[in-house]
Amino acid sequence: MTEAFWQARIDLPGTIRRGTGFLVSDRHVVTCAHVVRGHEEAQVTLRDGTSGKGVVLRRGPWWTPGAEEADVAVVELSSPVGVLPAPLAPYACLEIYAGHPLDIFGFPDQHRENGVYTDYAAEPHHFVGADIQLKASDAVGVRLQEGFSGAAVVHRASQQVVGMVRKAATGDERIGLMVPVGGLAAHCPALGDHIRLGLLDPPAYRELRAALESVRFSPERLRQLLTWLRGKVPGVRDDLTTLLAIVEALVVDTYAVDDRETRYHLVGLLAHLESDEALGWAFEHFGRSETLSSARRDEPRDGGIVVCLEPTAGVGAEAYRLKVWTVTEPDGFLEEPVSDVPGLARDQWQERVELALAEAFDRIPPDVGEVTVEFVLPRMLLSEPVDEWTNLRDDDTALGVSTPVVVRDLDWFHDDNSGVLARRAEALRDGGMRLAEVLRWRDCSSLPPSKPNVFKAWLRKGGGPFAVGLAGEWAQPAQVSAAVGAGPPVLLWRRHPCPPGAHEGDTPCVSLRFVRDLTEQLADVTIDDVARRVRDLRIDSEIDDDSAHCGSGLVLLRDDARRRPMPLGFAS
Repeated sequence: MTEAFWQARIDLPGTIRRGTGFLVSDRHVVTCAHVVRGHEEAQVTLRDGTSGKGVVLRRGPWWTPGAEEADVAVVELSSPVGVLPAPLAPYACLEIYAGHPLDIFGFPDQHRENGVYTDYAAEPHHFVGADIQLKASDAVGVRLQEGFSGAAVVHRASQQVVGMVRKAATGDERIGLMVPVGGLAAHCPALGDHIRLGLLDPPAYRELRAALESVRFSPERLRQLLTWLRGKVPGVRDDLTTLLAIVEALVVDTYAVDDRETRYHLVGLLAHLESDEALGWAFEHFGRSETLSSARRDEPRDGGIVVCLEPTAGVGAEAYRLKVWTVTEPDGFLEEPVSDVPGLARDQWQERVELALAEAFDRIPPDVGEVTVEFVLPRMLLSEPVDEWTNLRDDDTALGVSTPVVVRDLDWFHDDNSGVLARRAEALRDGGMRLAEVLRWRDCSSLPPSKPNVFKAWLRKGGGPFAVGLAGEWAQPAQVSAAVGAGPPVLLWRRHPCPPGAHEGDTPCVSLRFVRDLTEQLADVTIDDVARRVRDLRIDSEIDDDSAHCGSGLVLLRDDARRRPMPLGFAS
């Protein structure tokens, strides 16, 4: 453990009373009000041996009228000291570090001179009044007792102070109470000038908190925001419940990686809040061009309709649950369900989906551009000809002709940590890659499918695929399923197999023509444009009435971490 010279012993002249405190500036030490109550001065001794007298403050920016009631006090030293102050954790640290080991150093009777460490933990919502309950990590360490009052509660991994010990249980109970760092700053306003958040200095951090105060999100919207963020930064905790904690966790988790990445993700998150104050803060601190650039990269340009058909557990006949959402806002969140119908048989799919889609199209605002219909299907049923179903809002036109249609895998849809898929999709976007550059094929020029492990190993060659194409025998459900399991953001295949005898002559089979023509068609297409191009190819095959056209029977899987339900979305 790094030696924390900022830890302090507090002695009261003329008494045997003793407490603990911690240095927060070159002249100010925070402790408990009851440690110094009734005294105007205190003797402060830091861990490096530095010692001096200080005045107990009763006014000014280091003290508020409510500080005494909250059991918070500040001792101002007579002269500055050459010891680095304690690093203070961000305001929502207890959510971000919930359950993590905490170290506490104090001066109980048995260790009055040199002090002693003990291990505790805390959960963010275990409130006792305005305090947070502390609980010992084990039954053998030193329990909190007299002499620990005013001690800093330190997050072991980051060595940041998350709060101050205020009280311990009497007897042998191994619990106590602490004032969280946000409570300390509320009663010592000047403390806010010493709390930073990653790359943000204290003034910028203070202004960010003020900007976030104007944002009002429901708990459901917060969970959706967190789900989106974890698609971008998978390391962020999945149990955060406040907007401040979500923003702070993003900075904490990316700050150690790269300042540029931190700014990029933070601006993207602030853009999702649709708050003038939040974007204004980003403009001021990161510059207008960088803010607009980062925000645009995260905004879907158009709308969507997500159609999910999920098998339901039960005894008897095969049944599915249909759930349909619209996506019309820049944040890409799934909105209130248009339809939620349990107990559908396979032969009922098309009729019920077409009716639900008609209602969903009616909900799309007129200012939304093109709408992509995204079918979330069980893995072995991804070749279902959903693009041939009917768009009742477009003169009963084939759905894949009237609008872009893609399929998505049900398992990835429910995966609450789909970081690998998100990273691959973002790599395609960030690199501006054309699909023809990264598309890898298995087709009729390859050996026919043999051992599954050989195919699976190929899929993961080079760290996993960006885009995969399958044709001929390789487009059978077993091969498609294995390819989807490898997590490509883009997967293309042709539903129609080669007819018998197609490989006996010198003329290329339909599947090889499909590979050649489709590769050419995707030469200038990116991940965000591929659904439109596939729609155009389906239109061309209908116009030509050509079953050998590369747009005939073409299936496109396009997926990443966007447009996903909250965890437990169906259970809710």
